Amino acid sequence: MPNPFSYGGIVRGGDFCNRRKEIEDLVRAGLNGEKLFIHGERRIGKTSLLRRAADELRSAGALTLMINVWKCVDASDLVDLCASEFAGAEGSRGLLKRVKSIFEGLSPAVAVGDDGRPSLTLARSSRGFSPEQLESVLRASWKIADSNSDRRLVVIFDEFQQIRKLGDDSIERVLRSVVQERDDIAWFFCGSRTHLIREMFLDSSSPLYRSAGHYPLESIDYENWFPFIEDKFSSTDRNVPGSVVELLLRITSGHPFYTQMLCSALWDMSESGRAVTEEMTEQALDVLLEREHSTYLILWDSLPEMSRRMLRAVAMDDPLRSPYSGEVLSRYGFKSPSSAGRAIEYLVAHDIIVRTAEGGYAVTDRFLGLWCRRNLLTVP
Repeated sequence: MPNPFSYGGIVRGGDFCNRRKEIEDLVRAGLNGEKLFIHGERRIGKTSLLRRAADELRSAGALTLMINVWKCVDASDLVDLCASEFAGAEGSRGLLKRVKSIFEGLSPAVAVGDDGRPSLTLARSSRGFSPEQLESVLRASWKIADSNSDRRLVVIFDEFQQIRKLGDDSIERVLRSVVQERDDIAWFFCGSRTHLIREMFLDSSSPLYRSAGHYPLESIDYENWFPFIEDKFSSTDRNVPGSVVELLLRITSGHPFYTQMLCSALWDMSESGRAVTEEMTEQALDVLLEREHSTYLILWDSLPEMSRRMLRAVAMDDPLRSPYSGEVLSRYGFKSPSSAGRAIEYLVAHDIIVRTAEGGYAVTDRFLGLWCRRNLLTVP
């Protein structure tokens, strides 16, 4: 009997837990032609949610395409990727005849893959990336929208923070100029490195400052997890008491990835026709932490000394609400608030800790926080 819990990839169908409100919000925003920047912790289930919302939008008649910026190594890759997605927005039939008119002034080369979708590349200049070329490609969205006036065009950029790594700061300026020109096209900008996404859209010095609405993704509520987890266990002839589900969710805080991961380990440990116990939940957690021990140890060893001190402080309190208080500075050996601040900046930049809505800090990886509390000395 296959394990009914899914994690680590795109979660679809019955493996997808709830998110009904988020799906409804995104579908409504798409159909209304809104511009949103959507962000959340790593592994929060963002891409799975986007796929589900994109399917719903298509069912509602929208012309929807997704551009995964993670695939891009440089700015020219982004141009090619956008060109291919726009070329395939309506399928290959009929559109291939119009490619040159859609990408005005460019010379695209088109090939049709095994799935029937066109793959398109543009001639690269010897001078490298051209902002004008990117603008021409993005303006193709206007022509697609014009030729499909009875359907809403929704463009979704996934892993959007990757744009900051493509080596050209003109990309964001070009995007803003194209996106702001039309109010009949919906644009979603989604990212998992929250601090970078916030910089891009909330920093007044950024070209994309306030160019889109703000939509944060949080963990799934316990009330939605309970029936999902109970149904998955009962459908495979296993009884999971409410107390076990409550313990499991306290461990994971309802984070989708870690919840499904712990459920999967617990299911592997359980037997058909037998009840699942709290002791088994703790044992499943032990198995996962032991499995990740070497990875976490390598991470710990790679950190600068002050960052280790701060990670321990955050993990022991998790969340750490007052990192600059005299008590915290003294207990964890920081000579000054500035040294603590530099440690925080390093850990945030490397996605090891994340700033909470209340202004404190928490360990991004739920199991890393548990590993720290189990393996590091508690400071009196």
